Amino acid sequence: MTIQEMKETTFKEATLTEWEQAAIKSLKGKSLESLSTKTLEDIILKPLYSLADSKYIPETQTSIIRQAKNNANWLVSQPTTGTTSAEVLAELKDSLAKGNDVIHYTVEEGHKWSASQIEELVTLAKEHPVYLNITTNPSFLHSLPEIKGCVIGADINVNTEARTYFLDGSSIHKAGGDAVSELVSILIQADELAAKTSIDQVAAKAFVQFSVDSNFFMEIAKIRAFRVLWQAFGEAHGNVEISAIPVHAETSLRSFSALDSTVNILRAGNSALAAILGGANSVTTYPHDILTGANPTSTRIARNMQLVLKEETHINRIVDVSGGSYYLETLTKELVEKAWAFFLEMIKEETLQARMIKFQNRVEDKWEQQIEALSKRKKSLIGTNNYANPEDVVDAEIMLTDYKRLAEPFEQLRKAFKVTPLNIAIIPYGVLKEYKARMDFVSGYLIALGISPVVAPENLKPIDLQQWITEQKIDYIVFVGNDEQTAGLVPALLNERLTVPMDVAGKFDEYEDWLEAGLSGQIFAGQSLLEKGKELLALAQGEVSHDNA
Repeated sequence: MTIQEMKETTFKEATLTEWEQAAIKSLKGKSLESLSTKTLEDIILKPLYSLADSKYIPETQTSIIRQAKNNANWLVSQPTTGTTSAEVLAELKDSLAKGNDVIHYTVEEGHKWSASQIEELVTLAKEHPVYLNITTNPSFLHSLPEIKGCVIGADINVNTEARTYFLDGSSIHKAGGDAVSELVSILIQADELAAKTSIDQVAAKAFVQFSVDSNFFMEIAKIRAFRVLWQAFGEAHGNVEISAIPVHAETSLRSFSALDSTVNILRAGNSALAAILGGANSVTTYPHDILTGANPTSTRIARNMQLVLKEETHINRIVDVSGGSYYLETLTKELVEKAWAFFLEMIKEETLQARMIKFQNRVEDKWEQQIEALSKRKKSLIGTNNYANPEDVVDAEIMLTDYKRLAEPFEQLRKAFKVTPLNIAIIPYGVLKEYKARMDFVSGYLIALGISPVVAPENLKPIDLQQWITEQKIDYIVFVGNDEQTAGLVPALLNERLTVPMDVAGKFDEYEDWLEAGLSGQIFAGQSLLEKGKELLALAQGEVSHDNA
């Protein structure tokens, strides 16, 4: 085929009905609805979005989002740390020279700034915007008379060109909330500020911060939805032409893990890209090893993530790169609708306390949903609950953060089993090709808890099995076989009264009968990793007996 022929080739346009028929055929008995997914925000994600979905999207949605930024670029806003003001200043100058755009600094009580150091900082602030947190020392702002940017912790009446009305979307995220909760918390804060000052003052002085997790498309839609909600908020307060406010985004530590921490590079990169595609004005990317202590190399990698995105993708040249996507536009619309409905519900509460209780209940529920999904492996955290590395041990002290982290319960179990190990063996029966998948599942399951199982020789006779258990000093065994082998041999092994408790791999109708005969438990897909881990840890620590442990 020639180039010209290729250019002239046309394809028949497929209809939605034809796609559905092809999908149903490939599902082999499952329904088309099984391809839909319910998100933490109670939004149903469809397997396919088409032009037909766009007719439900308000015509103004995309234009509001695109008008919210003056240009497509964003500011690299990497935080500066140090034990002294001299270290902070040195690191700040080095960071700015290597691609950082913002003076991003949290004032610490122990930092004593000399007059000459303040003068250097003032000089830098004339060339770069700031992102300051002066909560511990509000008077620090008086040292920087002519700054531009955003300041956390300043009095709302302070006289400065910087924005000082902080709308915090991160706190709800850090507590475990979903995107809807984050968006509504910002609107509630803005509503309270407008009541104290005015809607025009809020628009002129406010800025917002989001924590952006690795749920890529939802996080893009979250920031885009905020732009639309902000416009609706302004109109509700009588300002139909309310100006957009800056959005700062930081990569969330919610999904960060001290286990296999290099995977955090991927998580941070994913989050940073989502924040940028969502339309953030400035972005902070945290080092992958921040939980155990960042070093110059990891700090440089974190900064370079954004620099590489600018150089290699050219997304800093296009306003609202994600705009026009049927999926993202629909997701943005649904977030807007759910957040606005919840906001209206919240402001009906007469007291701040009543609002906080309602928020707290929702956030706690959303956090429990996430932990349950992770524990049952409906949600993957690579290196933690899936594809865990048995050699990966957290020896360093894990830094305390204000984030609830999904990996934390697993880190605690891994540490506990290192202190109090449990020697578990997989006991295989049958033909390898018939039990290997089940054996691999059990092995990966236990490794995620911090237990590296050994595998016994296959098809051991009961007397040889007991001898092997004694010689290898095994504490616990898991029977692995196909369904037929399991149903036939588990009762026989239970009759032998082995000296260690035994689990069975898989789910069986006879399970309750086996429990009565002395079976300890089971391991199966969809089971709570954390609950099973706690049971095994109790056994290792001697808190339960070996009988039906």
